Amino acid sequence: MTNSKTSQVLFLTIGNGINILINFLMLPYLVRAMSYEDYGSYGQVLIVTGFLQTIFTFNLNQVSNLYLAKYQDSIRNVFSTLMRISGLLALLSVVILFLSAPILEYSFNNPKIDNLLFLSFLFMFTQVPIPVLMSVLIFLGKAKQQTKLLIISNLIKVAFIFIAIQFYNSVEILVIGIGIAGLIQLLMFYFSIPPEVRNVNQMDKKLRKEILGTAAPLTLSSVVERSVFFIDGVMISSLLSTTDYAIYRAGAFEVPFVAGLYGSISAIVMPEVARLFMGNNKAEIIRLKKKAIIHSAFIIYPILVFLLFFSQPLVQSYLTENYAKSALVFSIFNLSLLIRINDFQDVIVIAGKTKFIFYNIVWLVILNLGLNYFFIKHFGIAGSAAAFIVFLFVFAYILAKKQSQILNCRLHDLFDVISFLKILSIAIILCCMVHLMYTFWMTNVWFLVFVSPFYLLASYLIIYKVRIIEVDLINKLVLKIPVLNKLFK
Repeated sequence: MTNSKTSQVLFLTIGNGINILINFLMLPYLVRAMSYEDYGSYGQVLIVTGFLQTIFTFNLNQVSNLYLAKYQDSIRNVFSTLMRISGLLALLSVVILFLSAPILEYSFNNPKIDNLLFLSFLFMFTQVPIPVLMSVLIFLGKAKQQTKLLIISNLIKVAFIFIAIQFYNSVEILVIGIGIAGLIQLLMFYFSIPPEVRNVNQMDKKLRKEILGTAAPLTLSSVVERSVFFIDGVMISSLLSTTDYAIYRAGAFEVPFVAGLYGSISAIVMPEVARLFMGNNKAEIIRLKKKAIIHSAFIIYPILVFLLFFSQPLVQSYLTENYAKSALVFSIFNLSLLIRINDFQDVIVIAGKTKFIFYNIVWLVILNLGLNYFFIKHFGIAGSAAAFIVFLFVFAYILAKKQSQILNCRLHDLFDVISFLKILSIAIILCCMVHLMYTFWMTNVWFLVFVSPFYLLASYLIIYKVRIIEVDLINKLVLKIPVLNKLFK
């Protein structure tokens, strides 16, 4: 990656990490300040609006890269068409939200959910165009500006949440508050688009047809994929209870910074992949993706291993003993980080093979539905997390095979499995040492908090020293820091 792209990845990664951290720090406050019923109801609202967002965003945020790269001479026209489409879809999403509210009240077996969904109309409306605006900003090379706006707007959202719970103790006011915060975020992103691009006065019908034609199969795939989370919520709530869903939701999260890392890299890399694909430069795409994948694994895997070793004390301290059962869900759910090192769909989308994604995800979701029912019946909320992991890994393998076929390469040309195993082995050995100290010397969660940065530094230093990864990106991002420069020499 070039220096400019490296800087954009760094800004976006730090920004996404801060934003995820903000939400991460809010979670222990929410589970302590809200009852099981209120927190579970709030989670159900988020899962419904998230599912509808997946449908009505229509994957415009992904296909926008393709059309902005394809029609660079008429970006203003492309932007206007994208905004008009997303505006209409946002209105439609609100209508569907209102119509489905009574049905969802019955499905979740929760009388509160009907009113809460009606109150979330503003939040629902804003969540459709925001991802498109963010994608356009990144394409235009404004990752730094986008990051700043995202941090500011998320802090505003946190303020609304805090006021609603701390001063009014009302989940209804909370839902209204995140809607107002969403509107502020939407306006901030829209007016940060350069004036020469910002335009909503025209709808190119030919371009609209082309965009929707490309996005439709991908959207169906995303909807079906997102339905996995929706199915989890409905099945746990109906087969078990809203309280069980609250415990599940509290543990079913990926750790801050780590979860967003490859998303940040992919957001910067995907426009470049689109340009390279247009120029039929597949060799450079393979090189670019392989480099991004191994560097993602370098950062993510040591963190994952530490969290798997110490999930019980960390989660129990983080969420209180009332959510002790969430620790197992957390461990299972975060196995997904093993494959959060690659965008498995980018090349397939750019190649126009979106129907392949849809056909495969349909039968996988049907499989997940059966696994969910069986696993929940036999293993409770942990079974639902396990069903999700099975679904995710099988889906990732199928997409990875298709990516390699499109790029005319083998899987190991993209995924250096030997290097992955070396990284994991180093992390596991170091974690075993930390575990021995924790077990026989200081069984206190603050010891884990204190020792974690030293463990991570040791892991990264050893991996760097034995040259498992290419060192150029590390040199650019880390060695500029004087203290680390001495260690990594």
